Amino acid sequence: MTPATQQACHFVSSEGKSCRHTAEPGGELCFWHDPKAPKAGPDIKLRLETEAKAGHSLEGYQLQYADLRNIWLTPNADGRPIRLSHADLSRCNLQGGHLFNLDLRGSTLLKADLSGANLNRASLEHANVLGVILEGTKLEQVSWGHRVRQEDGAHHAHRRGQSGEAYQLYGEAEEVYRTLSKACDERGYFDLAGDFLHRELVMRRMQMRRWTRAWLWSKLVDMLCGYGERTDRVIGFSLTVILGWALLYFLFGVVGPEGEIAYNSDKAFMENLGAYLKCVYYSVITFTTAGFGDILPVTPLTRTLAAMEAFTGAFAISLFVVVFVRKMTR
Repeated sequence: MTPATQQACHFVSSEGKSCRHTAEPGGELCFWHDPKAPKAGPDIKLRLETEAKAGHSLEGYQLQYADLRNIWLTPNADGRPIRLSHADLSRCNLQGGHLFNLDLRGSTLLKADLSGANLNRASLEHANVLGVILEGTKLEQVSWGHRVRQEDGAHHAHRRGQSGEAYQLYGEAEEVYRTLSKACDERGYFDLAGDFLHRELVMRRMQMRRWTRAWLWSKLVDMLCGYGERTDRVIGFSLTVILGWALLYFLFGVVGPEGEIAYNSDKAFMENLGAYLKCVYYSVITFTTAGFGDILPVTPLTRTLAAMEAFTGAFAISLFVVVFVRKMTR
């Protein structure tokens, strides 16, 4: 009787390479890529380390519930990082794992326990880290990517008109950003913690009904200062007000020591530019409430504009001080 021919695993990597392992009996995937193959055995950690040390790619490995405590998946002698991208590590026990520079892009780490693990310089772009445990995890120079997977999924669902799925994913994204913000803040990565906090609050706003009072207030706070995390937005808002009000003064006219300062179609471009720059100067001293008195608004309209700018300037300067001090005293 002729023995049955072993079938090759059908898994194909993102680079188009076929898996070198043979498929499980009666299936199309090998032990590592078959999500139904149990990974709870006591030797799973040693077998996985052996695969990594041999220089093989671990892309797409299905390792749900595996006990991988203190596993070594650091770069080999050639310096290339171990590739564990697009793998499923849901609810894995990775406590104390040595995962330095590990490639985890696109992997699922749903409720995985990474307590005390070394994730320094690991790549986690577009990884699912919902519910991940990061107590005492080393996170120096981890590459998180621009947005977490749930946020991208929520945007795609929203564009497809699937609002229910979108709101659920926005909620999950908010939880992920909250976890990452807390973890980075505890380790002193304050700038990164602030970025995650900003994204967390944006995700909270995305779950609100548009144009409600709460949504409008949240949007305004984000635009003005990024929820207290973006001093550049306060500066940008201030410059916009200064230049915009200067244009209004230029159009409606103010009075200086040499007479009216305003746009005049009969004057040359450079003369009008000089007049506008004088209006910028007046806008700056009004915004900062310095009020030197060398240029004055004389019409009811320009006086109203000057009062509005002075109030806005006092608010913006106070906001900048609060945001700047908050970031500097963390």
